[in-house]
Amino acid sequence: MPLATAVALCLLLVAADLAMRALRIQLFLKGAGYPLPYREVFVLNAFGDAASVVTPLRIGGEPARLGGMLFAGVPIAAAIPLLAVEVLSYSVVVAAAAFIAGLFYAPGWWRGVGPGIIESVKWAIPWVVAVVVLSVGVWWVVRRRRRALGKPPKQRIAWGSVRGALGWPLAASVPLTLLSVACRVAVLPVLAQTLPAPPPVHVLAVSSFALIYGQLFLPTPGGAGAIELAFSSGAAGNLGGSLGTVFLLWRACTTGIPVVVGFGLAIPRYGIAAVRLALRGRHAQN
Repeated sequence: MPLATAVALCLLLVAADLAMRALRIQLFLKGAGYPLPYREVFVLNAFGDAASVVTPLRIGGEPARLGGMLFAGVPIAAAIPLLAVEVLSYSVVVAAAAFIAGLFYAPGWWRGVGPGIIESVKWAIPWVVAVVVLSVGVWWVVRRRRRALGKPPKQRIAWGSVRGALGWPLAASVPLTLLSVACRVAVLPVLAQTLPAPPPVHVLAVSSFALIYGQLFLPTPGGAGAIELAFSSGAAGNLGGSLGTVFLLWRACTTGIPVVVGFGLAIPRYGIAAVRLALRGRHAQN
């Protein structure tokens, strides 16, 4: 596949992922009685994605989305439980997808990439130690910072106002989440098709899933350090001399574009002060 074609397909996949995740939130809001315009929801969700990528432990993501909802007129008593429902429903679907992928494809994936990873890690022990130390350091700093900031003031939670979000919006969110996950995961396999002899698709798909959603458990912003180490160790299969190019394009599509789009839309909409608050793990009061 020509590189330009692969990049164009990846851009479409990223756009579809952003669009479907915004639609999920819009459906939850509509079910709860807050029918926000799609553009408003798209901006607040993109803002949350960008803030989560650039902050350690992804602490900026939900405050950014919460601030966007408050800006749009959703009361905080409803916005907090709505976000909780959205995050929980997304996590359950992703966990189910991970279980199924692991059950059926993980053994074959490990047979394909395991020996290479083990051999690479032997020669990269100093880097492994550095990544572990960096991750622990980031976790410790964020933990101390959260303590220094103190607990946010308690808010009255209107759980009753989101009952409408637990019916048809919750059901509709499942296929949207699956499509969103598929779009994200497909970026790496598409980029790999530019190689003369790409790894098997199932290896690329499992690797892509692990590299993307493994970032949720890493303390550094965007999984920095650990993801690079995993990629260079062969976690995505044998990409040959094109590993660097594929990795940079994959990072640009899965990390760079969401950050640029998110902050590019959020700054003119909410102002730079709201963005700074989100990066500190706080939300703007409107």
